[in-house]
Amino acid sequence: MKTAGIIAEYNPFHNGHNYHVEETKKLTGADYIVVAMSGNFVQRGAPAIIDKYSRARSALAEGADLVIQIPPVYSLSSAEFYAKGAISLFENTGLIDYLSFGSEAGTLDNLNKIATLLAEEPDKYKKLLQKYLKAGNAFPAARAKALIDYYPEMTDLSELVSSPNNILAIEYLKCLTSTNSSIKPFTMKRIGAGYSDPYAPGQPGISAKGIREAVGYGSEIDNLKAYMPKESLKCLKDAVKKKMTVDENDFSGMLIYKLLSEREQGFSKYLDVSEELSDRICNNLEKFTSFTQFSSLLKTKNMTYTRISRALFHILLDMKGDSITDSDYSGTIPYIRVLGFRKESEELLSEIKTKASVPVLCGYNDAANSLYSEPMKTFRNESRIEDLYFAVQTMKSGTVVKPDLSRPIVVV
Repeated sequence: MKTAGIIAEYNPFHNGHNYHVEETKKLTGADYIVVAMSGNFVQRGAPAIIDKYSRARSALAEGADLVIQIPPVYSLSSAEFYAKGAISLFENTGLIDYLSFGSEAGTLDNLNKIATLLAEEPDKYKKLLQKYLKAGNAFPAARAKALIDYYPEMTDLSELVSSPNNILAIEYLKCLTSTNSSIKPFTMKRIGAGYSDPYAPGQPGISAKGIREAVGYGSEIDNLKAYMPKESLKCLKDAVKKKMTVDENDFSGMLIYKLLSEREQGFSKYLDVSEELSDRICNNLEKFTSFTQFSSLLKTKNMTYTRISRALFHILLDMKGDSITDSDYSGTIPYIRVLGFRKESEELLSEIKTKASVPVLCGYNDAANSLYSEPMKTFRNESRIEDLYFAVQTMKSGTVVKPDLSRPIVVV
């Protein structure tokens, strides 16, 4: 049995994702594809446009064999820790042979070179990084400039370290290197629309961002038929019809209440919230009009919009350093949570249950029977976070949406 892993958000699942799944099976010779997917909250510091079960169904309908969930402490984090959490899940399965990912580079050579440097962090690189951080650059920009100075002979380095999929690819490779993982990396060149390309009607390809924008602009969902597989389009269409699509501003009222309630104590106890950002939040609360507006208002030269949006969600979701057992980002996840699988791939799920180094959970009963004190606390906290998303869907749609722990996994 040969198995490939894919780390994804599928926000939402589109033809490019379908191509990646198909090509991964073909080029690696994998019998099965396991997807580690973000839950209801994603890495850019936002809720997913449709819920995790709908997105898992879309992936399974288009060739994925098993979908497992990246816990929110990792899915709602920087590229480094997002990669660390997902790869930890794959290691825990005891069954992943390949890690397949798209990249703008399309080859591993230079990506591996950069990843090895970042894993080893020689003194020369550290000094260059500190130089640019002290100059007021945000961390991603400071790191890119330090790498360009370190490798002046690499003429394409600027593009290499600033393209979204390359950045994630480097973090995947760095994690595999630093953990001496036996999982083999495999990359293919990203084609079609870029990760951040906006929506433009009639264009030949579209990104997940473009699809989300089209929905936000009120575009007819059928206009997206050329860009999305059948099941994924159906899931999105149903969510739009039932008013169950979700974005950051659906959490605006909850956020301002939380911020006003805790203003006196400050917010530095929350993950990724520095004293500086806490002060900026407190000093600008009277200017709050919406989640996205406030994130933009707080943005500075050395604090990106994405970092601020993630921090605000950490506050809203009560994600404190002392309340989340794996909040030190050690990469140790105490269970594997299954979101769904294909009936014809049941052998894969059985094999993972046999080989996994941690409990494999297909529902609340599995958790109750196999998790003890701290892991169970982590599991319940994760479900609490996911439930806020379902609560928003209930309020928007006027239809009661089942909470996380009462939802069955998806089987197609």
